[in-house]
Amino acid sequence: MPVYSQYQPREYHRAFSNWWWLGRFNYLKFILREFSSLFVAYFLVVTLLQVCALAAGKASYAAFEAWMEQPLMVVVNFITFLFLLLHTVTWCNLVPRAVYPRHRGHPVSKAAAALPSYIVWVVATVVVAFFILGA
Repeated sequence: MPVYSQYQPREYHRAFSNWWWLGRFNYLKFILREFSSLFVAYFLVVTLLQVCALAAGKASYAAFEAWMEQPLMVVVNFITFLFLLLHTVTWCNLVPRAVYPRHRGHPVSKAAAALPSYIVWVVATVVVAFFILGA
């Protein structure tokens, strides 16, 4: 740590508000994307509880379903769904920034680079819906 003399000025450290991320939409989107990971973790825990209840038998799964039908849980799960959508869309949109795809030496557009992520998302959604709906 540097030693300061009586006449040497100290470094200026600008104070930041705790709400700095509300200043620009890009900052807000970044914070919401990071915050959405908590809802992803919540969804994982609920899914694991559902699998455990399913493995424990009909009575246990009926109790789990009754718990999930409570109004508070419906609201929490709806908010979780919205945050999961935000997380997925922003994650798919980050692919062109993380991977710089090229085709025959020319850069691929951001939309074309993100498209495979969206296709995989739609296919996975259709497959899961197929199994859940019992078609």
